[in-house]
Amino acid sequence: MGCGDVEAYAAHGRRGHPAGCAVPAVLGRRDGASPRVSPQRGAMSRATVVLIIVASVIVIAGAAGAGLWHVSASPRFCNSCHIMRPYVDAWKVSKHSVVPCVQCHYPPGLRDTLRVKFQAITQVAKWATGTYSSKPFAEVEDASCLRSGCHATSDLEKAGVRTFSRGVRFDHRQHLVVAKTMWQLRCTSCHAQVVVDKHFEIEQSTCFTCHFKGTKGARELVPVAGCTSCHLTPKGDIRVGSVRFNHEDLVRRDVACQSCHLNVVEGQGEAPRERCLTCHNQPEKLERYADLALLHAVHVTEKTIDCTRCHTEIKHRLPPPIGAPTASGPSRALTAIAAFRVVSGR
Repeated sequence: MGCGDVEAYAAHGRRGHPAGCAVPAVLGRRDGASPRVSPQRGAMSRATVVLIIVASVIVIAGAAGAGLWHVSASPRFCNSCHIMRPYVDAWKVSKHSVVPCVQCHYPPGLRDTLRVKFQAITQVAKWATGTYSSKPFAEVEDASCLRSGCHATSDLEKAGVRTFSRGVRFDHRQHLVVAKTMWQLRCTSCHAQVVVDKHFEIEQSTCFTCHFKGTKGARELVPVAGCTSCHLTPKGDIRVGSVRFNHEDLVRRDVACQSCHLNVVEGQGEAPRERCLTCHNQPEKLERYADLALLHAVHVTEKTIDCTRCHTEIKHRLPPPIGAPTASGPSRALTAIAAFRVVSGR
């Protein structure tokens, strides 16, 4: 009698199933009652449902996270916060207007990107709780600026000396080497956004602090790298008032620039200890005030704190036009003419 002859097997008055035959999971009952589901199959069905639900939640959460990641990386998302609107407006008219915000503000690499994302979440929390500052702080890593396709170090070195406004020369190679600058500078040491309407422009106050701090005496001025490292000697004759002269003649005679160009530098660039108290109140940190190497390593190299946060401002500018009155008396240009006559013997 085969395994399929269950009814014939039962007709002989025997119960169960023929020997060697598997018992079906669902047994039909002759009394018309509903079939019974085995516990094993019921457990498998519940596990399948739970697995489908969990997988669906993961897929939906992943899609939502990817969408939020994309939206939060757009300038439109940055502009949604009212304190960021002036900064976004400045970015729109800057030289970086074609560069997405995250291209600079997110360092290369997934780990650093996640770290910055977490910092951004904390900023959102501060905005939601009303504990944000009206002057947001953003730190742009050198790796973002110097990456390939942007401002690679090799490209800056190949560019050599560049000439900017009013004939001022600049060479990145001299500023990327610690031996030349004493301190390890960052890209944002010079390219900063001190005021809201200037998006990562060259901050001249940084140049003046580095080049003139501690170089000005009562009657002398010896800037770092000298005057001619930034300013070329003017060519040809120049007329100042009734005097005509040639700079090249004075250069050949080793006449110092400041012999004629008086008071072109204002301020000493001091770093009063009281300014430390605006950020620090720990005695152990305040005691390190005289450790210049440590202070510049932390504030310049690591945190890119703007120089004017610690130093008083140094100004470097040309004298006013001939005959223009000044608060201190005669025009500086007229004073320079008198000095020129003394130096040249004319």
